[in-house]
Amino acid sequence: MSNPEFTDQLREYSHWREQLIQAIEMYVEWRIRYKLNDPHSTETLLNILSGLQHDKITLAFAAEFSRGKTELINALFFSETGVRLLPSSPGRTTMSPTEMFWDEKGGSYIRLLNIESRLEDVSLIEFKNNPERWTQIELDCDSPTQMQKAFKELVATKKVPREVAEKLGLWNEREAAEQGIIDPETVEIPCWRHALISFPHPLLKQGLCILDTPGLNALGTEPELTLSMLPNAQAIIFVLAADTGVTKSDLEMWKNHVCNSRGHSKQGLAVVMNKIDAMWDDLAGEEGYEDAIDKQVEASASILGLNEDVIFPVSAKQALLAKIKSDPKLLQKSRLDKLEHYLSNDILMQRRDILLQTISNKIGFLVNESLNLCNTKLENASKQLEEFQKMDFENHEMTAKLMAETRDQQNAYMSNVENFQASRKVFSVQAKMLVESFSKEKIDEIIKSSRQEMSKSLTTVNGHLN
Repeated sequence: MSNPEFTDQLREYSHWREQLIQAIEMYVEWRIRYKLNDPHSTETLLNILSGLQHDKITLAFAAEFSRGKTELINALFFSETGVRLLPSSPGRTTMSPTEMFWDEKGGSYIRLLNIESRLEDVSLIEFKNNPERWTQIELDCDSPTQMQKAFKELVATKKVPREVAEKLGLWNEREAAEQGIIDPETVEIPCWRHALISFPHPLLKQGLCILDTPGLNALGTEPELTLSMLPNAQAIIFVLAADTGVTKSDLEMWKNHVCNSRGHSKQGLAVVMNKIDAMWDDLAGEEGYEDAIDKQVEASASILGLNEDVIFPVSAKQALLAKIKSDPKLLQKSRLDKLEHYLSNDILMQRRDILLQTISNKIGFLVNESLNLCNTKLENASKQLEEFQKMDFENHEMTAKLMAETRDQQNAYMSNVENFQASRKVFSVQAKMLVESFSKEKIDEIIKSSRQEMSKSLTTVNGHLN
């Protein structure tokens, strides 16, 4: 059992984006064909196309430890694997910020950046551009069990001297004192600073990117999370535990990191009140259970300054179990459907509107410019056509006269041609007669006749022709 509504909406969004890319590409070709392009506008259009082709729908999940955030991600997106794909066992939560996406060129893998890289003056973006600095684990996508074992590396820890933990920003003496830990020699820290996971899940192939940010410490010690990664996410899902409500550390994370990433706007912010199954009281019954949930939602909305309609009480544990076992009653009891509907409709529609508005602002003036230019050319062509039609009307009589004269000249020409043909025939006959008069027989006859005439002449010597 999966969330077909979100899948369908994401597929529709991807199809819409492809159509938008195609339309812009046709517009670029049109500008080139009619020689309307210039370097600046071409660069603008190519940048927009590149942005659309690399567009991702990023959902960021933020929560303190042990709020069931990873279990929620499993229930929302990876239940069809039939296993708890991402490690979310009690006490073993994800230790490093994790990005999940599909890298078509790179294939299926987990890349892990060692925690000691924090001591280097190098940004995460620079590390991402240098794969050699990461520890890579190949994933077998045909084996959920192999993937499940590989993902356990996300919760790996190790013990280091306290001085090393302090340098890495992973030791807080005040927090340790509150937990009864005083002056320890060694401190348990995460093995990895950041994790990148790529595998061809249908949602990830459609352009979904999931950002899992573990705990207040991770947000406080990784500025890039709050300065770039969270602000660039289309939605931030802040996870609370229903049985504890908004704790002090929850509120600190909400105010200092989650809200700050959105500025004054709270668009794209939602709160999941997880573990509502822990609020069940056999003595209070169903009515008491519903009432307790409603009160917790009301209190959380008041503390966080949100509307109650973006606070979703769920049980990620029940939802994951229900989807794996195809149990619709348990799935309904988990209340996950309202959160899925919110992600499918509100978040994707918001992303579409924002993307369309951004593109309109960037290339709207180019389209208007092209439209104005086309209108001007059409107007000029219409004026020229009108002038030609007017000229034709004014010169209609002159044209008729010229046509009559042309016909007369044509008739005279044809008459001359006929006379020429007749003369040619007469000439041919006479020429034939002339040629025949010079034939050998005719010449011989003339000579013979002349000889006879000359022999009879008295003027010759001795009275005859020798």
